[in-house]
Amino acid sequence: EIQEVTDKIQIHLQEIRKILKNSSIQYVTVSGQEFMIEIKNSAVSCIPADWVKVGSTKAVSRFHSPFIVENYRHLNQLREQLVLDCSAEWLGFLENFSEHYHSLCKAVHHLATVDCIFSLAKVAKQGDYCRPTLQEGRKIVIKNGRHPVIDMLLGEQDQYVPNSTNLSGDSERVMIITGPNMGGKSSYIKQVALITIMAQIGSYVPAEEATIGIVDGIFTRMGAADNIYKGQSTFMEELTDTAEIIRQATSQSLVILDELGRGTSTHDGIAIAYATLEHFIRDVKSLTLFVTHYPPVCELEKSYLQQVGNYHMGFLITEDESKEDSGEEQVPDFVTFLYQITRGIAARSYGLNVAKLADVPGEILKKAASKSKELEGLVNMKRKRLKYFAELWMINDAKDLQKWRNEFEIEEIPDFSS
Repeated sequence: EIQEVTDKIQIHLQEIRKILKNSSIQYVTVSGQEFMIEIKNSAVSCIPADWVKVGSTKAVSRFHSPFIVENYRHLNQLREQLVLDCSAEWLGFLENFSEHYHSLCKAVHHLATVDCIFSLAKVAKQGDYCRPTLQEGRKIVIKNGRHPVIDMLLGEQDQYVPNSTNLSGDSERVMIITGPNMGGKSSYIKQVALITIMAQIGSYVPAEEATIGIVDGIFTRMGAADNIYKGQSTFMEELTDTAEIIRQATSQSLVILDELGRGTSTHDGIAIAYATLEHFIRDVKSLTLFVTHYPPVCELEKSYLQQVGNYHMGFLITEDESKEDSGEEQVPDFVTFLYQITRGIAARSYGLNVAKLADVPGEILKKAASKSKELEGLVNMKRKRLKYFAELWMINDAKDLQKWRNEFEIEEIPDFSS
């Protein structure tokens, strides 16, 4: 009926054009009022006397013909009735749905499971996924693994760089990962977690080979965000999550901590990161991936040679030699990310490179580079003094003293008081 009335009103427009002798007239809608005829105020005299004036401005007036008044009223009545009928039908549907709610929920759950299984089966047939070997022991060995989501996004470009992982409860079970910002550290640890989950649910995994020990949990602390509803700062959220992991993780768990301690001062952050990681190494003995920008944390490898390994995400630095020769303050011209997990520690995080990519003004970058160089010099000087002192402390006789002087090219014993 609504369509029928609407069609009648549209047909009536032809009659209006004949009455007003204007073939270009159209209906207008203003503030919810439909099917109005808009006429310039200078031409209002041509409007029939029985037409109803709906509104006007300084330039135009708007009218409804008697036919439109009658049919528009009827149209609105039909629309109101449609709303009432739809509401009644919807309430009836909800009532019927509630009677079979539990059965429908089970059906949806089973359909979702089937959909997931079919999706995993389709992925497994691609050819670049492998069937993982599951075992009881504490081990995660992945050869050329890939992040399943990033791999799919970059699949057509064939740009994804695969990485291997070798964690074992009987040997190296902790990876300390450093590297430049945006170098792929977080993506790598997520890749290991996702492959472990996929293997444990019975799926093929994105790797050439994979041997996965069954874990009792995967505990992660990643990202940085406060909780305004609980009144907790970013650092409080970080430590709350970490404390929960410490309470629940076992030697059969996979623990992933991404930049623990970054929410507070450098000294406190290093202390918390160092102590927490040492707890997982010495007491919990879980398989652990620990991402950090704190070089002192990497020294744990010296204390736990068999259990801990230092790694970094590979990169290349391109420097401008002309700037170096001229003595200008330098910002790295370009950091090429290799996205390859590599043995060893990354000495720097190259945050200025990210600032450059983010289009931070050049003057600020130069000032930051100067300050970075100054602070780096102070830190290196302190480390050098500590190394001198440590070596000097171990000297027992004049022969060792002379050897120490020759090694460090020292004419006289340095003054450590300053």
